[in-house]
Amino acid sequence: MKSVNPILIVRSLLFVCALVFSIQPVWAEPPKVAGFAAPGTAGEVYWQRFADAVKDLSGDRLDAALMVLGEAGPEETQFSGLRRNRLQMAGISTGTLGLAVPELAILRAPFLFESIEEASFVLDEYLLDSLSQRFAEKDLVLLSWMMDGWMDLYATFPIRQIADLRDRKMRVSADDSALLFMAALDADVIQIPLSDVIPGMQTGLVEGGEQSTQIFALAGLDAVARHFALTHHSYSTAGVVANKAWWDSLSDDDKAVYRGAVPNAAWYRGLVLEQNELYLERAEAAGLNVLYPTEQEQRTWRAKGQRIHADLIDKIGGDAADVYAEIMGAKKAFADRPQ
Repeated sequence: MKSVNPILIVRSLLFVCALVFSIQPVWAEPPKVAGFAAPGTAGEVYWQRFADAVKDLSGDRLDAALMVLGEAGPEETQFSGLRRNRLQMAGISTGTLGLAVPELAILRAPFLFESIEEASFVLDEYLLDSLSQRFAEKDLVLLSWMMDGWMDLYATFPIRQIADLRDRKMRVSADDSALLFMAALDADVIQIPLSDVIPGMQTGLVEGGEQSTQIFALAGLDAVARHFALTHHSYSTAGVVANKAWWDSLSDDDKAVYRGAVPNAAWYRGLVLEQNELYLERAEAAGLNVLYPTEQEQRTWRAKGQRIHADLIDKIGGDAADVYAEIMGAKKAFADRPQ
């Protein structure tokens, strides 16, 4: 009987193994999707709709492992995990995404947008495409926007006019726009984590701050801040982003499934606004002092906020001036569109 060459056997086995592994998908595990929502809120509804759509669009071939109730840790930790491919998708605020794409900070410029409709038009019709390349350079894929809503002011004291904030201890996040704006209002700027705001207000370390309606409610800030001024001075949004290495590993069909499963941005905005309005109605009925600036008061706030735009652009550096110019062009396109 003719002997078999062991080298040929090894080579054959290696060839078979290579063939088998070459036809297996690189990412057999469902992608880990992170976020920071609370049960029953618009954020949880958004991501559950996404997961359901992934299954439907793929005929149950694909799935998504949701970690959207904060299981992946604070947002900064989620973003780090996303960039290292420990997470494959996430909804991350533009403030945190600015660590990778600094020009995003211009989106938080005070009184940059006139309305939700204008902001939505600029973000969806212009910036989603134009900013995608900047994200790709940072190994990220920008898929959509998630609206958080307007940023407003909360405090232990009534806020009617700019003078009300003079020397008041106001908490802001580590955001250039917020820092410059609050400094322009002559407030005493305090930077502490959101988790420290309530105890800080209880001890007098903090007297107020800025926050979106959604986070103001979820964080329970209304328990210590009984005044909420609807200045609508800044637009808060998040990006739905994916790790580029994971994304590039997908087939075109799978990319189409995951991209198609991302809920419609306009639908989500409507859901957020509906929940915000319902919260404000209930909170006001329960004793929260919701302050609605008059047109004259709002013009004064706007004039003060818009004065820092040039300083903000200089502070951000990079291509911030180009992004700002693009936003101005998109705002004009919104104003000139057929009604």
